[in-house]
Amino acid sequence: MSDKKLLIINADILPEIFEKVSLAKRLLSSGDAPNINKACEMVNLSRSTYYKYKDNVFEYSELDRGKIITFFLLLNHTPGILSEIISVFALLKCNILTINQNIPVMDVATLTVTVDTKYVEKSASELVELLSQTKGCRKVEIIGME
Repeated sequence: MSDKKLLIINADILPEIFEKVSLAKRLLSSGDAPNINKACEMVNLSRSTYYKYKDNVFEYSELDRGKIITFFLLLNHTPGILSEIISVFALLKCNILTINQNIPVMDVATLTVTVDTKYVEKSASELVELLSQTKGCRKVEIIGME
């Protein structure tokens, strides 16, 4: 069994068919097309071509969606900071799987949070940026991603 090798390629240099497959998948996931037949019809693509490439064509933003991500955060030891961080995860539609906050040392607490990003519309780097903007959050890192 060979390992999958992923490449990021500008769509402008690829045959139009790959963009049509991507567009059909987008129509299906958004609900704008009720089924594969309709999605293929809407983008002028044969169903056989769609089935041939559907499992191997992804938009770049799809690569970090639906992953399990573990974040490591350093937080000031102030009342309500954990609640603020959890609220950010909730607003971003993250499903918190595990959460572990350690006892503060020198007024800084460590927090490890593992989330499912299935419904998240932001990239992993955008998640880090939004979490780091939370008042009292000193540092945010991704320490694991499945």
